[in-house]
This record gives sequence, C-alpha cells and structure tokens, in this order.
Amino acid sequence: MKTKYLTIYFLLCFAGIHSLQAQHQSDYWYFGELAGIDFKSGTPTAHTDGALVTYEGCATISDAAGNLLFYTDGVKVWNANHTQMPNGNSLMGDLSSTQSAIIVPKPGSTDIYYIFTTDNGGGSNGLRYSIVDMSLQSGLGNVTTKNILLKTPVTEKLTAVQHSNNSDYWVIAHEFNSNNFLAYKVTASGVDTNAVMSSVGSSQGTMNFQGCLKVSPNGDKLADVISLLSNKIELFDFDNSTGIVSNPLLI
Repeated sequence: MKTKYLTIYFLLCFAGIHSLQAQHQSDYWYFGELAGIDFKSGTPTAHTDGALVTYEGCATISDAAGNLLFYTDGVKVWNANHTQMPNGNSLMGDLSSTQSAIIVPKPGSTDIYYIFTTDNGGGSNGLRYSIVDMSLQSGLGNVTTKNILLKTPVTEKLTAVQHSNNSDYWVIAHEFNSNNFLAYKVTASGVDTNAVMSSVGSSQGTMNFQGCLKVSPNGDKLADVISLLSNKIELFDFDNSTGIVSNPLLI
C-alpha cells in the first residue's frame, strides 16, 4: 500500500513537466540516481547515462524535435552531453525540495529558458529563477543569470502551464505559512515579478509544506497534494487567462 501511494505521489510531482509542453520538449526525463527515460520513439527507452542524483525534484527539457537540451536538480545544471554547464552550479533550489525545479521556455525564443527553483521546507532561498542561453557553448548552453528572487518563503510546490493565449506561461507556487497561491506570468518580455495572488484553500506551513502541484493539460484545474502524510488533496479551478485560483474542493 505504501508503494502504491508513493508511486502516485511521484507521478503527480513529475508529471508537471509534461503538461507544460505541446510538442516534444518533454521527450526526455532524467531523475533519481543516474536514471533516464526517453519517450521520443513513442515507446519508453531506459537510459543510465545521466549525471543527476536526487531523491526528489528534478526537471528536463528537450527541443521541439525531442532532442535533449539540459536537465537540473534545482542546484546543478547538466547539458545534453551530461556535463555540467558553465555557471551551472549553486542554483538555490534544494535536493530535498519536492518540486525543486521546473523549466519554462521564453515565449518567442528558441534559445532562452528559465529554471524556476524552490527551497526546502520554507527556507529563506524561496522561489527564484535562473536563465539558460542555448545559443552559447556551441549549442550546449550556458547559465547566464542565476537566482533572481521572486518570493520567500514558499512551500516546496511548483508547477507551470501554458497561458490561454497559447504563447505565454503561468508558473504557480504557494506561499509559506499562508493560503496564498502565487501565479507568475512568463512572456516574450521575460518574467513578470508581480504575482497574481489567490488566497484560497488550506494554509500551508510547517506541517504541510511538502507535496506537489499539478495543472490539468487544458489549464482549467489545479491539484494540490497538501502533504504526503496528511492524505489530503485539494482540487481548484484555475483560470489560465488571469492566473486566478478558486473554488477549493477537499478530497
């Protein structure tokens, strides 16, 4: 029974990557201890060439054709050759954060990507983002900007979904010791640092900062695993045109 719940828990956490992309940007997934899966052919293929070792959050991104670009545990960033990128260290995520990182492409660009990170347990590093430029290092990429602070403290929960305009993105996090959801819009101009705040659902702090967020692929529902130990999930309506979270339903 414990294994079943853990499997569901990790599927919820890591499936957030797949709702983000409409083409083949999620064909590769590197996770766990040097493990990887490739969905490029339509049939899952195992890989053991990864450089990442993590028990919790991670994120991977491919290009529109499904070619691996880079992956991260929220602290380090590795390129398609499984070598650490220049400046690809000391990101302020945490190896013990449930959703330590998520990768979002900059709308209108084929080279710029944002890595959003969360700290462990409501820590002071909070929610931050770093920038990767894939036009550098002969196409293998370089971390050009690191650890721009958006909000502190936050829980370990982080997800993203496409805006209703089919161009921009929403990055969604949750404030620590409050019931505030924070939705940040990512556009061709960059990351809007003024979050859309929705005060709704359970307050989340010391006892329930763990767990994960997941948005439905069509962007109209948001699931929040309040904590792995609480046996509770809250389901919300999400408006992917405004970033507003509403109408909590406790499961």
